[in-house]
Amino acid sequence: MHGRSFAKDIAELSLFLDLTEPSAASGHLEAATAEVAHDRRIPATTLKRCASEARALIEHAYESGVIGQIQARAEGSEWSLRSELSAWLDETSLTAVLKQRALRLNRSRGGRPPSQTRTLRAVEELVAFARAGRPDAMDELRSIRALVVASEA
Repeated sequence: MHGRSFAKDIAELSLFLDLTEPSAASGHLEAATAEVAHDRRIPATTLKRCASEARALIEHAYESGVIGQIQARAEGSEWSLRSELSAWLDETSLTAVLKQRALRLNRSRGGRPPSQTRTLRAVEELVAFARAGRPDAMDELRSIRALVVASEA
């Protein structure tokens, strides 16, 4: 899990909980978000965005049918399940999933203009936290930079 976005960490834990504790599936995203944020000083705006990105990854996992494939490969082993989820998330492009989701939502809702102001505020908040010496903010800024560079390629 080290070195990747908080969104993927949240998605991995939430999917793992969905598959190992299916009776309580409704609160798994919230529980995973709280667990990932525990002992990390993640700004609220970043955490909210990451939870939304994690939700997109989770929806993609179910809609693409990859969850059934992962369960089958894990053969009932929780360790294998966690490992398979982690590997799939490492191979999955968050940028591509978010673009696909945005296109789908824009078609169904008639479109929503992007808010550069909101994005800029969130990044400025992260920069301030990073300058204050918070390593988790630097990690998140690196993740954002990687997403931007990947989307420009």
